[in-house]
Amino acid sequence: MIRTAIRLTPTFAFPFFEKRNINDHDKLHNPEPQTVDTGLERVKKMFQRDEFEEVSVELHNVIQATLSGSFIGACFGGFLKSRDAYIKFIERNQATAFTSTMQAKKQLQDHVTIGFAKGAVHWGWRLGLFTGCFSLITTVIAVYRGEPSLVDYIMAGALTGGMYKANLGIAATIVGATLGGALSAIGGLLILNILKISGVSMDEIRGALYKIKLAREDQYNQVLEKSAKEKHDNLTRHHDKLVTEKGEKKIEEIS
Repeated sequence: MIRTAIRLTPTFAFPFFEKRNINDHDKLHNPEPQTVDTGLERVKKMFQRDEFEEVSVELHNVIQATLSGSFIGACFGGFLKSRDAYIKFIERNQATAFTSTMQAKKQLQDHVTIGFAKGAVHWGWRLGLFTGCFSLITTVIAVYRGEPSLVDYIMAGALTGGMYKANLGIAATIVGATLGGALSAIGGLLILNILKISGVSMDEIRGALYKIKLAREDQYNQVLEKSAKEKHDNLTRHHDKLVTEKGEKKIEEIS
């Protein structure tokens, strides 16, 4: 009965019940080559560098997710705390006599800046750690299984939520794991449905983001090379002129 329900259930609503068609992303309309790597070997490759000493695409996306979470958390916490610092300063110093307007503005700016820094640190590392753990666990499970599924998000959300509340006791850990798993199930179901509708895979998205990183680095290197050529062009011409006039010398001939 369960198998019949699963077979008849549309994958659009529940994409974790059925695997993706192996022909969906093949431009030549041929099945993708099946790899013989085991799940453990794929996970090991994820943490290994390639011949150019570059990290894997999966690990690169985990790092980017961690940095993005830290940045968003720092901005959110900084703006929140700076606003509280501004309001508290106004409330506490309504009857304070300042020597000048500049002194009042300077102290207000100092309080707001310190509040922003405290909020950025307080929220930045927490959200970055939470995002990094969730992304890492999700990616590792998906790499081990060979394809993303709703189970990856539920397990990652439950583990991350449980670890986040582990210092508050067993009850808080269970609540955090339950809440994390439920929220991750909603988010994972939404993501998988979007992938199903768009016809792309998570590997293709990771590959596209990695290509954007390589393109950005290539443009950066080209700008540096162009700048170096323009900056040292006169020096290079002067060096070539001296070498032409005096000739090349070996190191042994230089006293």
